[in-house]
Amino acid sequence: MANDYIDAARVYHELTKHSYTSVRSSPQFLDWDIKPMPYKIYPGASSLALPRDLSLSAMPALTALASAPPADSMIAIDIEALTRILFCADGLTRRRSVGGEDYHFRAAPSAGALYPIEVYVAASEVDGVERGVYHFSPADLRMTGLRRGDWREYLARAAANRPSILAARAVIALTSIYWRSTWKYRARAYRYCFWDAGTMLANLLAAAAAEGISAEVITAFEDPALEHMLGIDGQREGMVALVALGASDAPPEPSPTPEALVLESIPIGDNEVIYNDLLRMHRESRLARSAEVQAVTSASLDDESRPAPSNLIEVATLSDDDAMRLGETILRRGSTRAFAQAPISAEELATIMASSSRHPRADCPRLTETYLIANAVDGLQAGAYYYDREARGFELLKAGNFRGEAGYLCLEQPLGMDCSALVVYMADLERAMRALGNRGYRDAHLEAGIHAGRAYLAAYSLGRGATGLTFYDDDTAKFFSPHAAGKSPLLMLALGVPRSFAQTE
Repeated sequence: MANDYIDAARVYHELTKHSYTSVRSSPQFLDWDIKPMPYKIYPGASSLALPRDLSLSAMPALTALASAPPADSMIAIDIEALTRILFCADGLTRRRSVGGEDYHFRAAPSAGALYPIEVYVAASEVDGVERGVYHFSPADLRMTGLRRGDWREYLARAAANRPSILAARAVIALTSIYWRSTWKYRARAYRYCFWDAGTMLANLLAAAAAEGISAEVITAFEDPALEHMLGIDGQREGMVALVALGASDAPPEPSPTPEALVLESIPIGDNEVIYNDLLRMHRESRLARSAEVQAVTSASLDDESRPAPSNLIEVATLSDDDAMRLGETILRRGSTRAFAQAPISAEELATIMASSSRHPRADCPRLTETYLIANAVDGLQAGAYYYDREARGFELLKAGNFRGEAGYLCLEQPLGMDCSALVVYMADLERAMRALGNRGYRDAHLEAGIHAGRAYLAAYSLGRGATGLTFYDDDTAKFFSPHAAGKSPLLMLALGVPRSFAQTE
């Protein structure tokens, strides 16, 4: 089988759907004794201590979210700037004990606070950092050395000779350790891992923009080549994405020959449960050869025609100066545990939607669209909407009080009923997979995570709350139809007024 065998993604998607019946016929009981360790540790490797006295960006969060430094920006990256970017993406922001369990919360949200995403750095032109490949450890703010040398040529070859990688001052690689998430979410966790990577990328892209450093997200690459370089097995830990940071006019040095990586890491836990549906989905979405990468990067989406909306509602957005600074926002961000059923303003909602909807600079096309239920938005009629990203306006699909429906769709959680607005990221998965193969399934979920992560930041920068939610798949698509006919929900995000800031992550 290969990436273009899209029945693999179709089957996986159907098998991992939630419905009113499925969540009752297959209840989940967590075995806390086998919960995986949230950190990857290389006990025998040397490491580099990163600066701890960090001054995070004072740029307004909304400005950082809207910024995209040009790809040829030659701004230098030093160890302090790299550390700020890594910390904003995956840094340990606080610790808390809940019910006798210790939780370590990080800069970006994660489904269930399970943090399956690992971060690696291939540094080539970073002042204060020797050229090489490193693993980032958020627990102690260090980078563990894995390989020496300039690896840009090797990485670029694996990614269809992507120019941004050849010129990058650093390349960040994201991987996912599936057991951390499957421990709670079972086979459906594959979706959640890409959500989590997306929210992390939202923070990373904003932090890079605040430094004036360009960033490009790359999802088409030869998985085996990168697995070999990072020393991961491609089954328990798999590749997710690359990010090319910055640009240099200095030509890359020839990459070393990648010998097998012999560094051992501590097992993250015993009694791992293998979910074959997840492994099959990952295996069938890997790109094993350069021809497969070329096919994905040269693909184009089918034309999608839709009549222009006749009832588009345009709402003014707030000034960037109305928002908190990016660094302050990331440190304050959590996941709201209870909403107050209080309204936010239409201007606040419009600002959050506009700030979060820009497609990142990436090697893949835009795949997702945005729908929402407005429960309590001053200046916007209660109802179901489609958000037009290009026009920055709301198209009313049906008016009415849908608090009950919003609460039901997100697995009958009060968060959906009590929030001010419930945002739903959706995609025509068939269209994505016809163009990109099974890789399109991954890319769509990753993109949804990026948009949701940006909405998190925008909401918290305005003093509001947010939390990600899962859903009843088919019921959600049906609720937004006929407009959403043929589309699948990928991720929900509740926005609103927290009942108490003590009830956040």
